[in-house]
Amino acid sequence: MSYQRDSEELSENIETVSSPETLSIWGLAWPSILANILFAAAGVVSIKAVGILGTEAVAAVGTGQRILFVIQSIIMAVSTGTAALVARAFGSANYKEAAQVLLDSLWIGVILSILAATSMWLYGESIISLFGLDPESKKLAVIYIKYTMLFSAAFSSSFIFSSALRAAGDAKTPLAIMIFQNLLNIYLLIGLVNGQFGFPEMGVVGASFAWGISFTVGTAVYVIMWLSKMTVIPLPSLKNIIYDRLRKIFKISLPATLESGVFQSGLLFYFWIISLYGTEPSAAYNIGINILMLSFMIGQGFSVAGATLTGQFLGANNPREAKRSGWKSTGLSIISMGIVGLLIAIFSYEISSFLVDDEEVIRLTVIFVWFLGSMQPLMAIEFAIGGALRGAGDTKSPLIITLIGLVFFRLSIALIFLQFNLPVEYIFASLMVDYLVKAILFAYRFNSGKWMKTNL
Repeated sequence: MSYQRDSEELSENIETVSSPETLSIWGLAWPSILANILFAAAGVVSIKAVGILGTEAVAAVGTGQRILFVIQSIIMAVSTGTAALVARAFGSANYKEAAQVLLDSLWIGVILSILAATSMWLYGESIISLFGLDPESKKLAVIYIKYTMLFSAAFSSSFIFSSALRAAGDAKTPLAIMIFQNLLNIYLLIGLVNGQFGFPEMGVVGASFAWGISFTVGTAVYVIMWLSKMTVIPLPSLKNIIYDRLRKIFKISLPATLESGVFQSGLLFYFWIISLYGTEPSAAYNIGINILMLSFMIGQGFSVAGATLTGQFLGANNPREAKRSGWKSTGLSIISMGIVGLLIAIFSYEISSFLVDDEEVIRLTVIFVWFLGSMQPLMAIEFAIGGALRGAGDTKSPLIITLIGLVFFRLSIALIFLQFNLPVEYIFASLMVDYLVKAILFAYRFNSGKWMKTNL
């Protein structure tokens, strides 16, 4: 009787937090947006911290970050399957299944992280050599990426935990941990890079350790809360690892992994094209991405909201509300990202001048920010609808759409401009066609409703 009563109380407590009827787009989006903004702020602080060390250090960290994004996005793609299955499980009130999905996803994420870290220690220098950095920038980039990858397992675990909790309807716990994690990251960045607060001056290596230590601590907090039964997702059974569940995670995650791999590899190739123009355009691109990360993180918040509600409504056999919530999330995302993108573009000179003291880098950064900033409403469609599709388990459509927009349009156009020896500003402009094409295709796919028939 005691066990039954505890189970009923657990079910009631979970339902008040996570049933789709009690959730709202803003209620799910704002904690994710704030958490993501803090994450973006840490990236800006890292650029500012190493900016004192010179343009070479900025180019090195920026190049390292671009390569890390490729690896991390592949690892993070596991969380796409996690989120879709946890949302479906909570929508159908199968909370124990959600717990098992989280456990299995963590195992997969850690194994992939170890493989990725090993690969970067063996081949990191060869990969960095492809970007034509000057000797000093190359040396710093290799150091940065090798030491950062030591903490990749902690990063993947933290991301999987946060994705699972958001899919279950709890966006506030990841927010609280992210606040603590990013404040620690910023504190360590300032301390370890420049030797403040009594820390040794470690330069670029300090940026790696600041990032890694903060994610390790954040992951430890998640684990402690889970083991202490302080999360909305209950504890799993260690013996209940089922092949069919692993198959489902891989089935959903594989297209998302390929999408992330295509997207990040495409961006890396795009960055390689930019790097052919010299250190200044490379630094400008990296600074511009970090500045606009504020807007991207807003889009990520609405992506999480759309994925959670779409998945839970489908789990509750309510496809009409699933579609409605996806469109509503898209509308709010367009307005929010459009406004923020415009404001960032207007003040791009002041922001870039604060981050780096190089007139050519500042000039190119302003141009790049205006190009990409004007695309924020179109990016909003990709974020929100892409999240809703993935939350429904339809991870193949985003893969195909990303492949078409990035490879067949952005990179093809950029290579044509490069072939004709046009200025780097033309390379920056090629991204506009990419986002226009993807926005049209994402809207068409979601409006068709075919994603509702995806079987998990």
